[in-house]
Amino acid sequence: MTMPAMIEDTQATATVRRMEQLLVLSERLSEAVETDIAALEQGEFGNLSTTDPEIARLCTIYGREVIALKTAGGVKNMPAELIAALRESGKRLKTLLVRHESLVACMRQASEGLIQTVADEVEKIRKRGAPYSPPSKAKGTSSAGAIVYNKVV
Repeated sequence: MTMPAMIEDTQATATVRRMEQLLVLSERLSEAVETDIAALEQGEFGNLSTTDPEIARLCTIYGREVIALKTAGGVKNMPAELIAALRESGKRLKTLLVRHESLVACMRQASEGLIQTVADEVEKIRKRGAPYSPPSKAKGTSSAGAIVYNKVV
């Protein structure tokens, strides 16, 4: 076997190995996102697995490996079964991430609404607190009436 053929074979083997690793990472991330979706739907916010530093590390590795695979020339001349499995896994992960994002956005909107409601209620209570105090004047307005009356007398 010639040297260029050996290098090409080594690169192909490395690409296959990289694709297999991506497949495993994708499956692991999909499981974590599925767990989060179930926890969010049941209101068990303490059981979110994506807050685990290990999952964050896997996301970083997954992104890095996808970029490395693309820069290495993609999936040309790779086994069709592996390419199909990787595409299916990527589609599944993308679908799960869209669902996860939707649920997180709903939870965020609900919590922000609660915070705004509490803040409005606190402000109402503060305004009602002193019923005999004079109404507050807007900043920047002054009463020149007292000065005019003093000059007349």
